[in-house]
Amino acid sequence: MKKYLAYIRCGFLEGCAYRSTFITGMLANFIQAVVLYYVWKSIFMYQEVVNGYTWETMKQYVFVAFLCNSVFSMGFEMCIAERIVKGDIILDLLKPLSYRGMLFFRMLGTAGLEFAATFVLIGIVYLAVNGVQYLDGIRTVLFLVSLLLGMGVKFCIQYIFSLLCFYTDNSYGVTKAREILTNFFSGALVPLAMFPGILREIANVLPFQGIIYTPCSIFIGTFSIRESIADIFLQLVWILLLGAAGTLLGKKAFGVISMYGG
Repeated sequence: MKKYLAYIRCGFLEGCAYRSTFITGMLANFIQAVVLYYVWKSIFMYQEVVNGYTWETMKQYVFVAFLCNSVFSMGFEMCIAERIVKGDIILDLLKPLSYRGMLFFRMLGTAGLEFAATFVLIGIVYLAVNGVQYLDGIRTVLFLVSLLLGMGVKFCIQYIFSLLCFYTDNSYGVTKAREILTNFFSGALVPLAMFPGILREIANVLPFQGIIYTPCSIFIGTFSIRESIADIFLQLVWILLLGAAGTLLGKKAFGVISMYGG
């Protein structure tokens, strides 16, 4: 375990070294949140309630979604693809450590930096816009638990998509495909409750909702306490299922290297 903890430090230092990339990504997400804020504001000027959401609820959703989307925002598919092309991936696989474990703890260090910076920024903006009257102790605790599990779901999805880089040279396409699917079906752009029938049914059977929609719904109170606990349990189930899928796909992907004599 001590060896894995060293990767948290490496991830943190890497995030500090490439802080321009982190800051650019955070600003891009922040601009998206500001745009969505004013889009929804203009919509609620003509309607008091949209699919069960009031303007007060939507204001909270937009900012909390930004927090969830910014934590663990840096994908690692491109980095893995580069190491595959250079052949450095062999050095990672030869280490007496789990390859997925190394990635997870390294990304955990980066996520810590992202969370600290984003939490301060969004905390100030949220309190300035919404105040403290909507904060609830129990829901905040459940939200933090759900947020951490959401990071786990997102990591498992990124890991599965990163394994596709063993089969294709178009790692940019793999990364963008994952980003589009994640942003759309996680509720980063529109709450899933507002999806039309067929899309809502599709979103319900996909794991993406556990990344943003579930934590946000817990925090703003659109989920009851019982529903919140049930959805947290569902996030945990998805982590186990996606983790098992990643293990099976990883064995096949690593076998591709040995076939080429890597």
